[in-house]
Amino acid sequence: MTEKEYLSLVEEKLNIRLKELDEKISGSEKDIGSMHEYFWDNYGEFDEYGYEQYDNSKALESSVLQLSEFVKQKHRYEKMLDSPYFGRIDFVYDGEDEPESFYIGIGNFREAKGKEPLVYDWRAPISSLFYDYDKGEASFVAPIGEIKGEITRKKQYKIKHGKLIFELENEININDEILQQALSENANAYLKSIVTTIQKEQNSIIRDKNHRILAVQGCAGSGKTSVAMHRIAYLLYHNRKNLSSAQVMILSPNGVFSDYISRILPELGEDNINEMTLDTFAYHELREFGEAEDRYDEIERKLSAEKFKHEFGHEKQHDEAAYKGSRDYVKELDGFIMRLEYEAVDFKDFEFGKIRMKEEKIAEFFYDKFPETPIFSRMRKIADYLIDEYETLTQRNMDEEDKYILIEKMEKMYESRDLLKIYNRFLKEQGKKTIKRRYESITVVSDDEEEGRTTARRAINHIPYEDVFPMLYLKYKTVEPPEKQNIRHLLIDEMQDYSYLQYRLIDLMFDCPMTILGDKAQTIDEKHQDVLKFLPEIFGKDVFKVTLDKSYRSTTEINDFANSLIGADSATGVDRHGEEPLTRKTKHKDEMYELMSKDIEDCIKEDYDTIAVITQTQDEAVRVCNGLKKHLDKKINLMSRDTVRFESGICVVPFYLAKGLEFDAVLVPDKHKYVTDFHKQALYIEATRALHKLFMYVLEL
Repeated sequence: MTEKEYLSLVEEKLNIRLKELDEKISGSEKDIGSMHEYFWDNYGEFDEYGYEQYDNSKALESSVLQLSEFVKQKHRYEKMLDSPYFGRIDFVYDGEDEPESFYIGIGNFREAKGKEPLVYDWRAPISSLFYDYDKGEASFVAPIGEIKGEITRKKQYKIKHGKLIFELENEININDEILQQALSENANAYLKSIVTTIQKEQNSIIRDKNHRILAVQGCAGSGKTSVAMHRIAYLLYHNRKNLSSAQVMILSPNGVFSDYISRILPELGEDNINEMTLDTFAYHELREFGEAEDRYDEIERKLSAEKFKHEFGHEKQHDEAAYKGSRDYVKELDGFIMRLEYEAVDFKDFEFGKIRMKEEKIAEFFYDKFPETPIFSRMRKIADYLIDEYETLTQRNMDEEDKYILIEKMEKMYESRDLLKIYNRFLKEQGKKTIKRRYESITVVSDDEEEGRTTARRAINHIPYEDVFPMLYLKYKTVEPPEKQNIRHLLIDEMQDYSYLQYRLIDLMFDCPMTILGDKAQTIDEKHQDVLKFLPEIFGKDVFKVTLDKSYRSTTEINDFANSLIGADSATGVDRHGEEPLTRKTKHKDEMYELMSKDIEDCIKEDYDTIAVITQTQDEAVRVCNGLKKHLDKKINLMSRDTVRFESGICVVPFYLAKGLEFDAVLVPDKHKYVTDFHKQALYIEATRALHKLFMYVLEL
């Protein structure tokens, strides 16, 4: 049977199964509806002991669970209908002569119970042959024990909308679709040698289980994200008894990133990986003190400052954000926190009912008994000690109200526990601008009619981005930090965009193995930061560093253009050629939008799935989106900081939200605005998002 015939067979059987599921779902929905109707029509006639009601409730619950399982199966098979499998292994069992073929996909699929699967789930024991071995001797662990044999053939497939796009036979797994396609189109010895070298480097990362902290420095187009996702899949597969997808966290550059990566790794199937941005976390942690800015606010402000500097010749102000994220600033904060131990508390003799403690004893407990406890949690510890002592001596529990009063009275020895007030004190000592405290009155409507409407005050302080993480650091160092997240593996992408201070916070928040990856050349700043220099200081000496320096995802022409922008050397890699980046000159905006629309139409005709128009700012993205709609009769997705789903097709997006994403074609409007070093860095990021085509448009002013 040929590959196309086998694919047609699987597609046919999947369609039959989906029709069967539709009938089962329809039948289950009718049964549940009838049960509901019977339940309410006969509720008053059930037996007095409730047996009939119990039996009916359990039957209804069982039917609902069964319906849920049918719907789940349908969802999985619909995904498989688009791409039923992605790999195949031919395996000869020891003692036999003929090989058997096993196809690997996102889920198990067999024609009927008792029959061999047409497709094996990537997590099935036999699938380990696909992930763990190259062509040659191999074994896997089945329920009956270890099975040995030989892999005689390995294949990988690109299937889209149920059609075989290409197939690739190779001795090793090629984890990246660009490399797969390059080999499927041109399998000469030289290309095979380069791809094999790249894949071995990538496999060393994907399969690494010996290092707790794995840090990957990779140039643009080296396949970092693809490698990271396959690493997560590999770890989930080999630790499936102790590691679930819910215990994996991706610390991502933006909210859409996790949705994007779920599309580039079909092996993850229906499993959802947790995703979080550090900015969103900080926003929620500090909301009682005011409205915290995020990185996007800072970038937009910086772009405005760059434009002002260019047009009017003024030097920009000192970059507070960079300094306030540095090691030096952390040292100043730590020194301030040490001084707080002696300046933030006024010890006095304590008395509450029959409970007494002398000032000297309180100070002794504060400094000697609880020195490892954060400052503003120590009085609570001393209060808990007094409560325990009281309950032990009296042999009875203290009233909850009395506990509350005792703790509150003990904590009044602090001059202040107000985080914003304390941080402002630090800023003032540093000679820096403080954060103004403001409140607004809000009306709260209660559900309780007696309470009616009440008035409350809400903090509306504006916390500048450069102060957000220092303030959060101060919070975690002076009160009990949050419990370590129930995360067993953390993936940090775009590592170059996190400051020293932010990594210190990450260390406080997580206690688990990590995969950290990025490219120092893709920083959102003029100056490049090599975080690998200070990561061992924070996470310990077991940080294992790996470098990926072969670029292949973008064409050679796009890579050369991007590197020329920042004076970087062109990385070696697969010599994958395409069109030169194209610059179009226009006389006015409307003509620019017309040309862009025509280029987008041409890209669609070439069957490109993802086309991005990348702008400098969010406001510009809105204007460009509106301009394109006048000439382009297609759906255009406008991405913003609130976007959580990555959609294929055409999108308009600011450059800082496009980080970590890749597109078949990229269009850059208003290239004449990219004048300063910061702008050129932004253009570098935009250019390296393009896999195949890059267009730029210049207004001749």
